Amino acid sequence: MSEKILNRAAEKILDGVLEEFSKLAAIPRPSKHEEQVSDFLKKFFEEHGLEVVQDEFKNIIAEADASPGKENFPLTILQAHMDMVCVAEDDYAFEPTKDAIKLIRGEKFLEAEGTSLGADDGIGVAEILYLVKNLDAFEHGRLRIIFTVEEEQGMSGAIGLDEKFFADANFLINCDSEKFGEIVAGSAGCVQIIFCRELHYVRPDTKLGTNMEIKIGGLRGGHSGGEISSGRINAIKLAVKIMRAITKHGKIRLSSFSGGQAFNAIPDSASFVIATDLKPDNVQNICEQVERRMKNVYGTTEPEIKIETKIISRPDKVLHAKDYELLTNFIELIHSGVYLMSPENPAQVLASANLGMIRMDDQIVELKLLARGNADELVEEFIEGFEQAAKLCAFESKIFEPSPAWLFNPNSRLLKIAKEIFAEQNGHAPEVSTVHMGLETGYFVKKNPALEIISIGTTNENIHSTNERLHLETVAPHVKFIVGMLEEISATKF
Repeated sequence: MSEKILNRAAEKILDGVLEEFSKLAAIPRPSKHEEQVSDFLKKFFEEHGLEVVQDEFKNIIAEADASPGKENFPLTILQAHMDMVCVAEDDYAFEPTKDAIKLIRGEKFLEAEGTSLGADDGIGVAEILYLVKNLDAFEHGRLRIIFTVEEEQGMSGAIGLDEKFFADANFLINCDSEKFGEIVAGSAGCVQIIFCRELHYVRPDTKLGTNMEIKIGGLRGGHSGGEISSGRINAIKLAVKIMRAITKHGKIRLSSFSGGQAFNAIPDSASFVIATDLKPDNVQNICEQVERRMKNVYGTTEPEIKIETKIISRPDKVLHAKDYELLTNFIELIHSGVYLMSPENPAQVLASANLGMIRMDDQIVELKLLARGNADELVEEFIEGFEQAAKLCAFESKIFEPSPAWLFNPNSRLLKIAKEIFAEQNGHAPEVSTVHMGLETGYFVKKNPALEIISIGTTNENIHSTNERLHLETVAPHVKFIVGMLEEISATKF
């Protein structure tokens, strides 16, 4: 077949997928607001003659008959999530629950005007819709399509799915990865923990005549799974280092302390207010010394780190000395960063934790942490250790339900098929990996431990941001990859 014909076929696939994606982009679908898109997807399957269920969570489950003569081949699930992370530029008017995503199609990329694109995971949904419209174009066994809600916030859709939708399935292809050419075959489990304790305040001693606000900024932050091993500074932990450095030279009392934005984001900023008996110049010099030390250690990963000091009016209250001691001791005890690397693959993180947020008010201090482990046992170890540390420092622990890990299966028949088909279609072997992030797949394999799963996707950059973009050249090859696997499954004796 000539290159011109191949290019025309790829362009036809791309246009077909983007036609479906544009319909999704017109429907507001932030997490926890999936009613409209769920109804749209239900109607789509009904119009195309598929049996469809919309469950109480608004998940969509549709059944596609096998090609004639392929009824007895394994049932395969095609799965993606319908919600998206909605963010907008500061000066861009956008209401996530009301406004459409405005698409910008360039020669190489698909982007959005002023907002996130929603290719995570709208492009996975769109590709599956395109395949459903073209089921007669390739041979396949029985197919089940599952579109979940709230993947980006809590995974309640995956958790709530009835086990019966997985009990009779052999294979599941999750279309929620972000790099074409990579086959994800395992992921981490995780647990969210909130630590809190009651605070006691006193009037600041008049001998502590210097009152300052200290701000940490310029840090890169990042995803606490994908970026946890990249040598980035945790702003909350650094704030305590600065406090400790000041106490080596004088007295300190803490009035307020805040930092971080989310469980799963490495804190890129923090600020705190202190009263001290040191002179302002001395405090500033100490902060400059800490900044230089951090640049000596983390200069390549955190070149923009900045510690700023500002003289302020005397605070009305400061923490009791015992509360300050317990709080700072606890933050130092909490492990935040890589905990364990794989002995087989030195580049693979197996366990990590991220102290993501701290907030104080007039009554309590609250710390939010996310621990990850590529085996459930590692998550359990974290829970036990953090609970003990919390007790030592008089903190209470609220432990959320852990999400299960998805363990790598070296004997997976689906993975073997995927590797062979990818190599055949693309002329080189794919990259096979496990990721140190949570995926819905952990819940699916928990519902059916015999289920064989892979996660694949197009190449998407800067997801969850206004710079998100889809590499258009990866769409058609990804669709062909899925088709190739489905054809091979329907031609293989298992």
